[in-house]
Amino acid sequence: MIQWTEDLAVGIDEIDAQHRELYEAVSALHGAMRTHHLEKVGSILVFLQRYAVDHFATEERQMEAAYYPGLRNHRSAHRSFVKDFVRHKARFDAHGATPSLVVELSGWLGEWLRDHIRGVDQEMGHYLRALRGH
Repeated sequence: MIQWTEDLAVGIDEIDAQHRELYEAVSALHGAMRTHHLEKVGSILVFLQRYAVDHFATEERQMEAAYYPGLRNHRSAHRSFVKDFVRHKARFDAHGATPSLVVELSGWLGEWLRDHIRGVDQEMGHYLRALRGH
């Protein structure tokens, strides 16, 4: 099961709220497969793609405003994710919501989110909180 846990918090309210939303959407993707409601997968993927891009823009705006030294690498990770997501979504568009594709996609999304948040997002949060005196 893909689930948000408090150890994923970066300590920036807006970013943490968006991360929770992303986790809920990935969980909904997995839930659609588990409950045999594969017809929901397309709309969940559209939401995830749009929301991820909006979320990345939020993070990048905050990093730019703070002159965050890791911005370039962080932005590169975001671009890599979008490229990979588009590739996965193209497979969905070509073959539909097969259970194996949905399991693979939700697993990849959950793993990527977890690793990204625990890595570069935690570093970014630490830097932004230090600047803000938290």
